[in-house]
Amino acid sequence: MRLNINTAGVVFLATRPAEQRTDRETGAVRIDRESGLPLFQVQVAALDSSGGEVLAVSVPGQPQGVTVGSPVVIEGLVAIPWSQGERSGVAYRATAIRGETRGKTTE
Repeated sequence: MRLNINTAGVVFLATRPAEQRTDRETGAVRIDRESGLPLFQVQVAALDSSGGEVLAVSVPGQPQGVTVGSPVVIEGLVAIPWSQGERSGVAYRATAIRGETRGKTTE
């Protein structure tokens, strides 16, 4: 199940550079099944009027204009609950992540 997240009123700041996702066992680059693009992960701080959270968001393709401390725009953010044996959690995925400069999105 994928749960769409409403990001209205949320400011996102990159807290780490984009990193390519790899398979833990083989070290191979992970590929998005739908687009065929390599998967990247960006750690962001999500801030709204109630406080902040740090999220690791996966995205197909290399995010553009994302540097540590920079504001970013996240499109199509979803939460994906998962469970594996005794472990469980929530994975975050987006359709795109781009750096934002002075109210404009970098392309």
